[in-house]
Amino acid sequence: MRKVFSIMFLILSIASYDTKSFSDIEVKIIKKQNIEVIKFQMPDQKFPGKDDVLAQIHFPSNIKERLPIIIHQHGSTRDGFKFKKWGGKTDEWGKRLIDKATERGYAVALLDTFYKRNVEPTDKDKFPNAILAALELSYILSQDERFDKSKIFYTGFSYGAGQVLKLQDERSAYNNIFRAAVAAEPSCNIVSNPYKTKTATLMIKGEESHYYPVACKYYFNMIKEMGNEIEYVSIPKANHFFSLNGSITKGKAVNGCSDNIVIRLPKRKLRFADGTPTNREEVKKKCFTTEAGKGKTRERLNEAINIALNFIDKYNE
Repeated sequence: MRKVFSIMFLILSIASYDTKSFSDIEVKIIKKQNIEVIKFQMPDQKFPGKDDVLAQIHFPSNIKERLPIIIHQHGSTRDGFKFKKWGGKTDEWGKRLIDKATERGYAVALLDTFYKRNVEPTDKDKFPNAILAALELSYILSQDERFDKSKIFYTGFSYGAGQVLKLQDERSAYNNIFRAAVAAEPSCNIVSNPYKTKTATLMIKGEESHYYPVACKYYFNMIKEMGNEIEYVSIPKANHFFSLNGSITKGKAVNGCSDNIVIRLPKRKLRFADGTPTNREEVKKKCFTTEAGKGKTRERLNEAINIALNFIDKYNE
């Protein structure tokens, strides 16, 4: 069964965040599986003419009232499963999140911001600004009477976790309706200067991650000093993928500035944590490395997801 409709809506535009004022929305419904797949637009300057973004929504089996909903942003490796329509993908976190979250009564919307953009996990400097898609999708869902617009949540893994942390950016403040958010295994080497936000946030880090926890601990303290609500959980012996067999191998990662992270400032300016001004070229030289994480047995991934859901549960009351 196919259902197509258009919704015209306005999202408050913020300087430097080029959001699209209107979006055409196409929905395909898979009734027997309680799934809907949404196609909407979020232009990105890096991908001219490739505006489409997908979200696959999974619903709990028993719906008695307006649903809380979790939007999830995949990491750079979409290794979970393929969407039911249009060929979108999610990651392993998103795959496991569905069952655990729907059991607790949440709907789950899995974003695919790499859709048709030919982005590989090693294309670190080409990744889309996915926070814009998350903000736009949150607005779309807030207009749907099936969802409780006061209980929209956001999770992300790895690259997706970095997008979650952009909710701390001043440019997100006016569009942000997320009640709480979880950043699972972010890099924290290049981050936004914290701005006052009402979104409660949880960082989850693997103690043995090649995205070294020292960077996220520093950023956690910056956010806390701003007065924002934030928590930090470290999972012992776990690597970036929440595996116990982790090691560091050759690849590409943004983890070279862990001891002196880069702060994004207004007007596209950058500085190191020690106050030294910098620029994109220097950041690329100092922060991009040839390291990568290895080991995807993921023994502690379910634990990490449960920690995330327990945190979200506190704000779903």
